[in-house]
Amino acid sequence: MSAQMNVSAFAETMLASIHPARGREGMGWSIERERVDAVLAGEYQVVRELGRGGMGVVFLARDLVLQRLVAIKVLRHEFAASEEWRERFRREARIKARLQHGSIVAVHSFSEAVDARAGNQLPLCYLVMRYVQGESLAARMDRDGALDVGTTRQILTDLAQALDYAHRDGIVHRDLKPENVLLDRDTGRAMLTDFGVAYIRSLGPADGTARLGEGPNVSVGTPAYMSPEQCTGEPDLDGRSDLYALGVLGYQMLSGALPFEAPTDTALAAMHVAVLPDPLQERAPNADATLVATIERCLEKQRERRPRTGAELCARLATAPSGRFSLASFAAKVAAAALVLGVLS
Repeated sequence: MSAQMNVSAFAETMLASIHPARGREGMGWSIERERVDAVLAGEYQVVRELGRGGMGVVFLARDLVLQRLVAIKVLRHEFAASEEWRERFRREARIKARLQHGSIVAVHSFSEAVDARAGNQLPLCYLVMRYVQGESLAARMDRDGALDVGTTRQILTDLAQALDYAHRDGIVHRDLKPENVLLDRDTGRAMLTDFGVAYIRSLGPADGTARLGEGPNVSVGTPAYMSPEQCTGEPDLDGRSDLYALGVLGYQMLSGALPFEAPTDTALAAMHVAVLPDPLQERAPNADATLVATIERCLEKQRERRPRTGAELCARLATAPSGRFSLASFAAKVAAAALVLGVLS
């Protein structure tokens, strides 16, 4: 189980996590930075490294032509010679490019280029994205701990809208977690990123995933947030798997703790499959009962018992009382109604 789950660890990107770089990279140097400076000179000027994961490195850069800040994600140097990894990277770019939604980080362009002057024929695969000024949900919770009811509801609503949009296009994210959620500083909106291990349902279990060990009966995702069907390697996941992960996020935001913790990935997977979490109301006694019930509904072991769609989840979130008028809550209700009407039309 652990070896299989490492597929997602290799595919993580850190745009959402904004973790500071360490070691030599922490001093501003990396082989990826060197290659970006060489290959993209005249088009982009790197400001700093934002973060890195198993597959990609993300830089903050200035677009010298359009005079704007962007985020540039590049495939890590050690994978540049692998056609399989380059195809995975292309696939993520294609998925992101087809998802045009206010709560999904937008893609500007994708390219593969070489620096012929340096005699290096390895292509630099890079993805230019919108730079979201703010922080990740992981950073917010690391700093503040549990979030208040209103903030939790609004983040869940933003993400449910994004997931509903992706699911209607046949795309299951499969790696929803705090590191992959950005909080826009200007609007407060939660935005979803990192579709590196996304599953395209329209292609079917055999072709809907990238290579490198993925496919039927292989668990892919981050163990703390994986649905029971992910943990058991269900070959045909649907959007309700992402809604389970969203329930884990909601539980964590309200209580300041994950519903399940275990010393190994295998033990954690077993808990997702067979163990009930502690009642959320006990861990978050000040949360209203309707919001708690909605989150716990997402955490049902059987996916048939979860909300069927992100639109349905939005409608449930909109009914959770706040005790006072909230512009954010009102906006959430309007958005939920629009989503439901869109599905019915």
